[in-house]
Amino acid sequence: MSPLGLVILIVLVDLLGFSLVMPLLAPFAREYGFSPLQIGLLVAGYPMAQLVAAPILGRLSDRYGRRPVLAASQFGTAVSFLILGLSTNFTVMFLARLLDGASGGNILVAQAYVADVTKPEERSKGYGLIGMAFGIGFVLGPLLGMALVALPVAADWRLRLPFLVAAGFSTIAWILVLFRLPESLPKDPTTREEVRVVSRRGLADAFRLPGVGRMIALGSLVALGFAALEGTFSLYLEDRQKWRPDQVMGGFAFLGLVTAVVQGGLVRRLAPRVGEPRLIVVGLVLLILGFVGLAIAGGTASVLVAVLLIGVGQGFATPLVNALLSKITPDSERGAVFGTLSSAQTLARMANYVLANLLLGRGNPAAPFWEAAAITLLALILAAVTLPTAARLASRAASTDSERDVEPVTSAAIEA
Repeated sequence: MSPLGLVILIVLVDLLGFSLVMPLLAPFAREYGFSPLQIGLLVAGYPMAQLVAAPILGRLSDRYGRRPVLAASQFGTAVSFLILGLSTNFTVMFLARLLDGASGGNILVAQAYVADVTKPEERSKGYGLIGMAFGIGFVLGPLLGMALVALPVAADWRLRLPFLVAAGFSTIAWILVLFRLPESLPKDPTTREEVRVVSRRGLADAFRLPGVGRMIALGSLVALGFAALEGTFSLYLEDRQKWRPDQVMGGFAFLGLVTAVVQGGLVRRLAPRVGEPRLIVVGLVLLILGFVGLAIAGGTASVLVAVLLIGVGQGFATPLVNALLSKITPDSERGAVFGTLSSAQTLARMANYVLANLLLGRGNPAAPFWEAAAITLLALILAAVTLPTAARLASRAASTDSERDVEPVTSAAIEA
């Protein structure tokens, strides 16, 4: 299997474990007798730690290689899930969530790895495949979780089993990294020594790279708007549309399926013909229409149409913002830039999980989606200003690479 195929497989296996347990964390914490504050801390522990750790992990991967950082991240995730499956003590479980967040560089390092092993013109395809892995993982993970909690086992093990299975998935991903995934960075020590691992100046310099700061802001606004859906969709479907829990799960699965099809199929076919900037704009427009559609939806058919628009829009916008960002980022800064993007998006999600639920709690289930539409409209305005410059920078970088005759890294040319 090619390095690109391997890293996509690793992301898929890892996300199966993540999406298996995340919908169950809060309900199971409630069954353990934790207070609402403790439950909130358990949910927030991962993004809190990741917010600080992601840029550092990105820098470490620039200096010491993607493979060791990815292996350490997978190991930390496996240990975290194992602790969550074996402990019922709040402090221990909270520390496990912090460990998972502090070592949670899996996706950002995988994104940098994809950029390392693909040509610029094939970058959109690579990020589309990562998006497809996300979609498939978020369809299969919750369905597997439902099957596991329905098994005829003792009540105590019914709570623990999904977390132990998730630890198994992360262990498989860790083994694949250790024994099958080659390093994607060149062996040249000069480039790695120039990277400032934890320096604030280094992070600031990465953010000030031409075009990079605005692209990070664009990606963060997309995440900020979509977080309103992530944080309130199930309650919206129950409160406004009167869906049953199995119908709610079906709604999430439908969204994941649409996103997977778009990112795994349409993106890699359309991006080379249409270009990332145009498709990003199309994606943002579809997201706005989808959020407005949910806000005014009056029945199942209109909800499904709105979810279809959101799935297609998200499927275009997110991977193509990442692809364009990778094209304008120097090789030696790629991990740091994606680490900064990951932290910015994590902060955006944390903020809007709270705000969207506050809006929902005021008695109007449609309010979070009006807010999401307004945020995405701001993203569209920023895109109109940012994308032309980013496209020119990407074209210039591609011309430079062509002049140097730089070929993509292959399994035969990279360090085992």
